[in-house]
Amino acid sequence: MFRKRYRNVAKMRKIIKNTLISCFIFMMMQSFAFSEEFEFAQISDVHYTLQNNEMDKYLYFLSLSLKKTNPDFVVFLGDNVDKSQEEDVIGFMNAVYPIKIPYYIVLGKSDAHKLRGIDKELYLDIVSAFNHNQENAKNYYYFKPNSDIICVVLDDTPDFAMSQHGEINDEQVEWLDKLLTKYPKKLFLIFHHSPVVAPRDEYKLSMLNTEKYLNVINKHSNIVLISSGHYHQSAIKEDEKGIKHISAPAFKDTPHTYQIIKLKYDKSTYKSPKDVTVTVSGIKV
Repeated sequence: MFRKRYRNVAKMRKIIKNTLISCFIFMMMQSFAFSEEFEFAQISDVHYTLQNNEMDKYLYFLSLSLKKTNPDFVVFLGDNVDKSQEEDVIGFMNAVYPIKIPYYIVLGKSDAHKLRGIDKELYLDIVSAFNHNQENAKNYYYFKPNSDIICVVLDDTPDFAMSQHGEINDEQVEWLDKLLTKYPKKLFLIFHHSPVVAPRDEYKLSMLNTEKYLNVINKHSNIVLISSGHYHQSAIKEDEKGIKHISAPAFKDTPHTYQIIKLKYDKSTYKSPKDVTVTVSGIKV
């Protein structure tokens, strides 16, 4: 009798143990089922010029490095060429052509301005000719790297004369507002050359007339990060909403560094930018 009761107790303990293990595994699988990871690379301020033969070499090393890191996409954050000259833009696009990962171009201060160089139309025509991801290249646009994320590229550069100040015009601000409203459940990543939250105080490099742009940013809860270059400084700042403002180093400067940005999020529980873990790693080519 005692032996039978002992066997029944042992059997029940085994059932309870297996049930608890199964529940634990199920809960872990549920927690991982909605957890997503995503990463991209950003390169800023290449300042390419045909007069600097070394840069072709480093951009080739960049293509090899990107093959190893294998991000979901690559974005060049502006000042891609040092002077707004057609031959330099063609040279830059030739130099980055070996990159097999989808890549996208942002306009910077030195890239296109009519007064002392080529206009944006010609610059973007050259981009369209080389980059199949931007066959009809525009100065501001968006793309969808996956089903959860929308990437927005804005143009903060003037049309005519080169300026160290950035400014995003009303047309783009209104367009961005409509896009954010149209996709309230998507996670937005925004790219432009000049930061709206700068890595350091330096008025001559600052973005001007930011009130309308900041009003739109603060109005929506689906913006995860805003990336920029221009200051030649690596930094990350988080505002009150939890939006990460990421500044990229200048690729032209030694030791020729780019950034890998990794996002970890749970789309089933997302409520604000604070629910997304963002890590930034500097990679030397």
